Amino acid sequence: MANLSADPPTLKAPLAANGRDVELAGVEASPSNSQAQCHSEPSLPDDWRRKNIRANIAFQFLMSLAWGTAMGPVFDKYLFLLGSGLAKGPRLIPAMHANSLVGVAESVSGLTSLAVAIPVGYIVDRQPNKRARLARMSSSLAVISVLSGFIAVLTDELLILTVMLVSFGAFMELSSSATDAIFADSIPAGERSAYYITKSVLTTVGSACGPGISALGLAMLGDKWQPYQIKIVIVGGLLLFIPTLLPLFVFHDPVLTEPSTSEGCASADAAAPVEEGSEARTSTMASTAQEAAAPPTVAEAPRCLCFRSKHVPVLLALADFITCIGAGMTVKFFNLFFIQDHQFSPVAISLLQTAYPLVIALFMKFTERLAKPLGRPQASLSFFSANVLCLFLLGEVTWLPFLLVIFMVRGGFANSTFPIDRSILMDYTPSTQRGMWNAIQSLTSMTWSGSAFLGGLLSDSHDYRYTFVITSLIYACACVVYTPLLWLVPRKEK
Repeated sequence: MANLSADPPTLKAPLAANGRDVELAGVEASPSNSQAQCHSEPSLPDDWRRKNIRANIAFQFLMSLAWGTAMGPVFDKYLFLLGSGLAKGPRLIPAMHANSLVGVAESVSGLTSLAVAIPVGYIVDRQPNKRARLARMSSSLAVISVLSGFIAVLTDELLILTVMLVSFGAFMELSSSATDAIFADSIPAGERSAYYITKSVLTTVGSACGPGISALGLAMLGDKWQPYQIKIVIVGGLLLFIPTLLPLFVFHDPVLTEPSTSEGCASADAAAPVEEGSEARTSTMASTAQEAAAPPTVAEAPRCLCFRSKHVPVLLALADFITCIGAGMTVKFFNLFFIQDHQFSPVAISLLQTAYPLVIALFMKFTERLAKPLGRPQASLSFFSANVLCLFLLGEVTWLPFLLVIFMVRGGFANSTFPIDRSILMDYTPSTQRGMWNAIQSLTSMTWSGSAFLGGLLSDSHDYRYTFVITSLIYACACVVYTPLLWLVPRKEK
């Protein structure tokens, strides 16, 4: 189902997690056809759609690679060391212990997303012809994050580390909201799930390459949990964020005009109605804009109990919200679970986090194939429900080989559903509301951050396995909320 973030970035997770894929980083009914908008910018290159799609995929791939290197399991261990006595300067909360600091660091990013989500969403929706400019402007926040990260790692000062996390939170919120809106507008109707799956697979591969780079560096440095070794890897990962910014300067966004100013758009509004889940395709410019801007209209609206098609985005957002509560309690502590409870070395945990996203990428293809005959929500719910069982087993199994198998399979089930759920969301979201729903996803990710703090407290007072069992029960509740989509969303994507 939908999730924020690779099990750490969600890229919104940890800054973000997006959708039910909260581990790796959503939605009102469509407006009437009279709200459709037309693209009318003669200065745009003819292949602007292709360039935007490629730029977004490149940005997400490079970002996940850099994030996996600098902010992956090595950074989690660094936070653990800071909480164990290495940190300097005032503590963020009194009597902070090792796991609690890990949760607090996650909460800082979430609070930042909460603070900027609504204004960013408002700007993205109010000025759709300036989204590319916003993406470019966000690069300045990334530079601040990298510079403050260098200083924080060299000094072990918690306040400077907080500046880095706040800057990263603001950067991820602004860049992802702007680029995701452009990406969605650039994809022709009926093709969203394929593009989102391709994007998610490549992003997940980037998440695997990051820990792989960390493993190589740690192997060369001695494969010990020494602070200087950890810091060298983190600094190297921060440097990788610089080339990540280049795709942000490639995006184009066409000027959107109201239909009253264009006869072509008006004629498109008067076109024949289409079946639910599909959008009209004609050779006119107006129809092209309608595909990008308006979700499907319905001839005979399906229903489930009191829910209608207009409730699809709301149900997705609510399911994500509940999922994030559980994910935040657990996902951030998977690496520490293997490091502290099973004595994984730096190279071992990095190799595990290299293989983990590759399994997720493989499961994404399985989910895509299953969605064609079964339907998108049917495939998503089946896989995420299997994740609930696997997570419960993680809290009970003690034999390490079997534990690793369950961990890998669980990650595949939990994170492979995001592109499918994201495509459903975009089918039911007009272009003029995508910034708003990106903001809603950020508010959802705040739940992840708050529960990460709770997960740290539970891990300090009990153990990691205890939080796994609690999270599995919360995930089960999210599955119940998601269930009406089985009847509300057509099985066949058009």
